[in-house]
Amino acid sequence: MVSRLMCFGLLTAILPAISGCGAILNLLGAQQTTIRIVNNASAPVRLTMFISNEQDIPEFLLDEQGERVERTVEANSEITIIRDCDDLQAVQIDDADLQLLGNIGPETSSEVFRDGSDFNCGDTIRFTFTGTLLSLDVDFSRQ
Repeated sequence: MVSRLMCFGLLTAILPAISGCGAILNLLGAQQTTIRIVNNASAPVRLTMFISNEQDIPEFLLDEQGERVERTVEANSEITIIRDCDDLQAVQIDDADLQLLGNIGPETSSEVFRDGSDFNCGDTIRFTFTGTLLSLDVDFSRQ
């Protein structure tokens, strides 16, 4: 029993030095990336987002081959979506509409954000919507 504990301790000390802290987390299970969608506008935002497990998928194929996620985020609230890192390699807000009067209101979209260049496995990525009667904006950030 003591030798197993010593081996685990030695492995825990050496493995990060060789391959980074992510190696230990990979041994413990799949890592996840969190998407937070924040609506700071005064009306609900209805959005369509595409997620792909292919990091280099061309933008024009994302809506055909990616996972389609549709959500409505109420005014001044947020939602969270979690995916395994292997499943979230590229993400885009394809269409977002500020729901002022039924389905009437300004709209926006985002560029494609990719793992490795725009965010990393284990990050929390955040899409923040702000809007008025005439415009809807989305900002991307990562933590």
